[in-house]
Amino acid sequence: MKKYLLLVEDEKLWEKFKESITKDINTEILELIRKKIAEAKKHEK
Repeated sequence: MKKYLLLVEDEKLWEKFKESITKDINTEILELIRKKIAEAKKHEK
């Protein structure tokens, strides 16, 4: 398994994100990535 470091320079944006999540941060970010990929595939067709 590869590990990645996420740097977020906008602290206010990061705080809003953390307040909005319902699961752990890793799971939430992976779900966002999956949604982005699914949207990109829809636009390829």
